[in-house]
Amino acid sequence: MASGSSSGVDARSPGYHPGLDGLRALCLLGVLLFHSDFAWMSGGFLGVSTFFTLSGFLITSLLVAQWRHSGRVSMAAFWERRLRRLAPAAILAVGGVVASAPLWLPLAQQERLSGDALASLAYVVNWRLVRADYAYALIFSEPSPLQHFWSLAIEAQFYLVYPLLVGLFLRLGRGLSPLVAGLAFLGVASIALSFVLESAGVDRIYYGSDTRAAELLIGGLGALIAPRIPDAPLRWIAPVSLVAMISIWSGATIDDAWLYRGGFAAYGLLSLFVVIGATRPTLVRTWLEPSSLRWVGRVSYGGYVYHWPIFLIVSGARWGLSPWATFTLRVAATLLLAGVSSRWIEEPIRRARAVPGRSFWAATGASTAAVCLGAFVLGPGGAEEGGTAAAPHGPDMVRASRWAVFGDSTALSLTPGLQRLAADSRAFRLVPGDTRLGCGLLGEGRFFSRGRWPKVDERCRDTPERWGRAAKRSRADVAIVLTGAWESRNWRLPGVEGDVSLGDPDLDSVVRNEVRAAMDRLTDTGVFVVWLTAPRLGVPDKAPLRNLEALSLAANPDRQDRMNEIIREAAKGRRDVVVVDLAEAVRTWPGGEFDPTLRPDLTHFGKAGAIRIARQFLGPQIVQVVPRP
Repeated sequence: MASGSSSGVDARSPGYHPGLDGLRALCLLGVLLFHSDFAWMSGGFLGVSTFFTLSGFLITSLLVAQWRHSGRVSMAAFWERRLRRLAPAAILAVGGVVASAPLWLPLAQQERLSGDALASLAYVVNWRLVRADYAYALIFSEPSPLQHFWSLAIEAQFYLVYPLLVGLFLRLGRGLSPLVAGLAFLGVASIALSFVLESAGVDRIYYGSDTRAAELLIGGLGALIAPRIPDAPLRWIAPVSLVAMISIWSGATIDDAWLYRGGFAAYGLLSLFVVIGATRPTLVRTWLEPSSLRWVGRVSYGGYVYHWPIFLIVSGARWGLSPWATFTLRVAATLLLAGVSSRWIEEPIRRARAVPGRSFWAATGASTAAVCLGAFVLGPGGAEEGGTAAAPHGPDMVRASRWAVFGDSTALSLTPGLQRLAADSRAFRLVPGDTRLGCGLLGEGRFFSRGRWPKVDERCRDTPERWGRAAKRSRADVAIVLTGAWESRNWRLPGVEGDVSLGDPDLDSVVRNEVRAAMDRLTDTGVFVVWLTAPRLGVPDKAPLRNLEALSLAANPDRQDRMNEIIREAAKGRRDVVVVDLAEAVRTWPGGEFDPTLRPDLTHFGKAGAIRIARQFLGPQIVQVVPRP
């Protein structure tokens, strides 16, 4: 992580503090253990939070020291130093992922890679990850190989805005008091915002720059008040804080509600005492100053930037290694690459021994543009043009000219194919329907996911009514419906004892009622309903360990088969609803129902697969079953 400079100073003792490098190393180790899925380090992700607080501490110290020395804060010089620190390793890491992606990255991730690369290099990827499709994708497959750039994005955004705020508060005069008051106010506002946004979901709070700013601001406040804290109390506060911090790493989980209700800020206070303790004569400084830790700390930024793609490539399941052997190999490769990068790339550029002056800006712009261009050129796309379009046409389409899609994320994954078909045939328009990521038909109860039993989200309530309103707004002629992935999970229903799944009468009854209600609400608007059978689910080889059990249960083929039986039962005898057997079409596909070119994560359709299935199956089938006027 880019936690300031390794030669950072605090407001009390200017100079290099070796203990801070040791703290960086410790935090990096926590992150590496967390990403290795060791259950006893389930809270290692909080190492990133400590990096945030350390960054705020060091950057504030440097800005205040510059103000005291020259009476001003040089924004241009500050931003160039930060970019020289951040950009070289980031560009190298993104470029390496883009260049190597065709060799190892699953198609589902390749399809998003161009956007991920651009967002990462623009340091806005955290806001891309707030989108619901990323949170939902974590349930089925590993995240993007650039997902860890979210924390770098938050720090970069902080570096862009923070010196402006510091300069503004310092110009108000009266010493540091306005700055202390301003940072305290902003920190409280950030914590309050996390409560306000709680209904938006944990991902909004976890990835939001505004909701995570408190951890950085706590570090900034710490830099200002540290000179007033005597050494004596720190001799016991700092070690106790470090022990408490590591204890939290061993017990916390990323889903713990307390973290999103001010917990990150409270943890930031612990981190602050450890940071200050690492700069004073305390046990913490003694513990964190061994030379090996200091070396890891000095290359920790590169270690963080490079580790996640390496971790995805070095898979124990794929290579047949034990968890500890996998971890050892991953860490060795990460530190080797980080050491080489630091010695030959990062440090020469950072200290302007390489690409000095204005040439740095030109080189950064050119290399960034080259990586982004490579992401678009090397990304998948050629396969999507394959096949011939069976375009709907003729009198069959006189009535059915406006199609809308309804369902969960699997239904949403079909829309690129229908959009391409609409553009090619010009025989119909695809109008807005209602496809919600993470939402199935059921609006009440709890479902089994990632080893937990979360409640159905508020936005998933009253599905039949929502669909009816959406169809009416769009004035759709045909409603194309696909759902089943969520219904196939284990459920706990209100008033029903124990866990139930499809095939149990209680869950079957609830699902059947919801299917019938959805058909009624849609047809009440005058649409003709084409309800697709749900393809069976698979379990990706790279499924996260914490969700492996839930995915394996949901992938039981009997559950999807039972879901499709319920759909057929509900549609029986209706003239305004037709069931189209998408499940059978996928099962008899040339590459099989788990063809990765069709469904990269064995659940959702990839873009190329959606285009093929729309051209070769859905389009002709819908035209065939929709009645003529």
